[in-house]
Formats: sequence, structure tokens, C-alpha cells
Amino acid sequence: MRQLIITSSFSYEKVAILIDGSLEEFFYENKNEYSSLSNIYKGKVIDILPGMQAVFVDIGLEKNAYLYIDELLSNKTISDKNLSKDEIYNISDIVKKGEELMVQVIREPIGEKNVAVTTDISLAGKYLALIPKNMEVNVSKRIVNKIEKKRLYDIGNKILSEDYGMVIRTSAEGLDEKVLQEEYNLLVNKYKKIEKEYGYSYAPKLLQRHNTLLEKVFFEYINKDVDEVYVEDKETKNIVSNLLSKYDGYNNIKLIDSYTNLFETFNIEKQIDELNDRKIELDNGGSIIIDSTEAMTVIDVNSGKFIGTNSLQDDTSLTMNLVALKEIARQIRLRNISGIIIIDFIDFRKNDFSEILVNKAKELLKQDKAKTKVLGMTKLNLMEITRKRNRENFYNSMNEKCKACNGSGTVPSSLQILFKIENIIRKVHSNTSCNFVILKCNEQIYNKVTIELKNEIWLMEEKSNISISFIKDNNSLSNIIEIEKMGKKG
Repeated sequence: MRQLIITSSFSYEKVAILIDGSLEEFFYENKNEYSSLSNIYKGKVIDILPGMQAVFVDIGLEKNAYLYIDELLSNKTISDKNLSKDEIYNISDIVKKGEELMVQVIREPIGEKNVAVTTDISLAGKYLALIPKNMEVNVSKRIVNKIEKKRLYDIGNKILSEDYGMVIRTSAEGLDEKVLQEEYNLLVNKYKKIEKEYGYSYAPKLLQRHNTLLEKVFFEYINKDVDEVYVEDKETKNIVSNLLSKYDGYNNIKLIDSYTNLFETFNIEKQIDELNDRKIELDNGGSIIIDSTEAMTVIDVNSGKFIGTNSLQDDTSLTMNLVALKEIARQIRLRNISGIIIIDFIDFRKNDFSEILVNKAKELLKQDKAKTKVLGMTKLNLMEITRKRNRENFYNSMNEKCKACNGSGTVPSSLQILFKIENIIRKVHSNTSCNFVILKCNEQIYNKVTIELKNEIWLMEEKSNISISFIKDNNSLSNIIEIEKMGKKG
């Protein structure tokens, strides 16, 4: 059974996707600090870096955005400037300092890296992605039926107008021309409004905010395979109901409103906490260990207590590696592990086992929404994978370098601490009539909540009508935050 669990806490919107109770996808968005990913801006070129073949663009954020030459050589830029790619030898041939550009964010800030943008604008719908200044029709590679692929391609070329190309998405499979035409027209009109705003406004200017978290999840993840959608409040139920009603084929999805803490009911909080663990135990007794740096992630497969069902070492190794690979694919998605990924499998000697593992990895990662490529196996049985990076991975978001050991270890980040406190306050709010809570925590967490997170805690107090205080446990090294006392003030 596939279920979507939607919860809205005091500061965060969260969505979990479960398959038979197992967490398969997890998304969150701060209600007060919206993500810039996929936003469209009118920006101004601030600096040109010929040696890096890149420019810095002011789009109105804290740091200027980074625009690399490959993201500048889009069909839109070439068309607007009447250039040929053969004529371009340096980024200075394309763009000048002070020039204004329409750009779209393709990567959030990661570590020391700035926001990255492109001039290749796209607008995502449920069935189509519109690509302005482009006359091409492409069909999702995930549609494997050649007859259906050709049918959709022909429909795309039939509805194509002016210079608005498109990518026909996987969810369009089986749809008729009328449905695709309606969404195409809607996206074209949306882009024309953006162009009009671009012409009238001064840089820097936000022209189009990305889809809300609920819209994004609906466009990307709600399909006919979803059985149930759980929400916690009427407002969210109405939003989801309206989205479902706009599109055909979703009548069988049960929309259930439950006025309980759904993440607790479905054991999701515990599964999210496990994403901070370096070691993941497998059901068959084996384990995988995940170590990440900014540029690379190494995943080590261990057999542990697994001894197999026969005496052939290679067959036992293959069985263990295949079980581990399934969990690795899940962890890559959940933790948003990106960049270069190396998997160190349990040793085996048969050459054809490498091909089995590579094919299985391609099958498991094929449905990943992020662009993922399995490059193959090295002679040392190391699998090489690359995955497109567009935002910080989950582990780095939830943890930060420990100042006491100069970065060789980590402590909970502000985000992880807020998640923990919100979960406690929600339980108190839902299950008691208390209006004050005293929480006990170690010194590091105490310093964070009383100094760095004062505004966030105040906002939580205001929305929950619960006074939140903290006491410091100088003897504790644990990252656990626990209730010391709660009750009602007169």
C-alpha cells in the first residue's frame, strides 16, 4: 500500500511517502523561509569570471547566484541574442557586466557554494514541462512502450505552438490530446505573464515563485498507484481535494483527515531519526555504513550475521549485495545523497555478478526524480554512481560540525533541534491542556535554543500557546531533549 502523510507543524510543512509502512520519500519546507529552488528571477550580471567561464548574477538573495557558461548557452539565450554556438569562444562573447537576464535557480546553496542558476527556463505541470524558446518535443525516458511514446510524441508536435517546446512527463501516459492541450495552454499563458513582468520590472526581481510543497508533491509523486492521502486539518484537505479534482483518474485515492499527530501515528518520526545514523541494519543481519563528505559519499556493505543458505561464497555475497543495494537506493533518495557515490560491495570473483549488480542498480534508481547515472563497476568491485545535486543532503541539513573537535565530529543542527522540539510541543498541545513546558537538554543544545533559536522558539510559543523554557544538564552528552516539567499556569 502506498500512502502520503501530510502534516503541518508550527514552522514546517512535511510530507512523507510510505510503502507498506516503510518511509520511501520525505520532504519538508520552512513556512517562514521558502526555498529558492526553481524560482525565476530577473537578475543583473555583477561580475564576469573569464578564467572560470562563469558570471555572478544579483537576483536579490543574500549571495549572488553563480551562472556557468553551459547554463548560459541555452536555446533561449542563443535565440534572444541571434548567436551561433560556433561563434562563442569565451563567456564575455555572450554576456556583459550590468546586463539583465531571466534566470531560474537549479541548485540551492550547498556548503560554501552559491545558488546556481540557468537561463534555460522551464515550467513544470502535472503532465508537461514547458521549455520556452525551444521547438523540440521530448517524451520521458521512463515511458518504455514504444507505441505509446510515439503517440505522445505525435500529440506533442500537433499541439506545439510558436516557440514553446515541451517535455511530456511519465504521468501523461495514456492521456488524450485534449488533456495535454489544456495543460500546455495553461503553461504557455503562465510564461507569457512572466515575460510581461520581466519587461516591466527592475532587476533584481522575483518573477515566479516555485510550486508550493503540496503542489510539487502532487505533480511529482501523486499518481494512480497512491492508495491513501492523510491530512491533519481541513485547510490542507481542501488544497489536496482541489488538486485531485483538477485532474482525471484520481477518484480512487482515499483522502482521509485525521486530527492526530500523523507522523507519530505512522511511526515516521522514528524512521526520520534513523536517517541520521551512520550504520543501517538490514533485515537479513547484514548492514551498510554511509560516510559523506561535501564531494563524495562512500557506502560500505557488511555481511554481519548473514551467512547465506548454501556453501558457495560468491552466491552468498551476491545475495547479500542485492539486499543491501535495495536499501542503498532507498537511503540515497531519503538522504538526498548527491554528487559522486561509491559503493564498496562484499567481495566476489564471478565477473557476471558485476553485471547483475549494475543492472539491478539501474532498475532501482530508474524511478529516482533526481538525474542519476550508474557508471559501472571497477576492478575492485566498487560501483560508481553520480546523482545530480540541487540542495543540501539530509544528513548535512540535520547536523553540523562540532566546534569542540574542529569538525571531526558532528552535533545536531538547528533544523534537527527544532524538529525535535516541535514534535514534543505538538504532543503536549494535542494530548494535554498544559500551557507551559520545561525541557532539559545538554549544554550545546541549551546554548543554541537560548541564543541562536530565540525567535524560532518564540514563534512556536505564540502558535501553540505554550510557554517553553529550558534547563541545562551539564552532565549530559546525549542529544536527547526531554520534558523536565509541564503543567498549567494560573
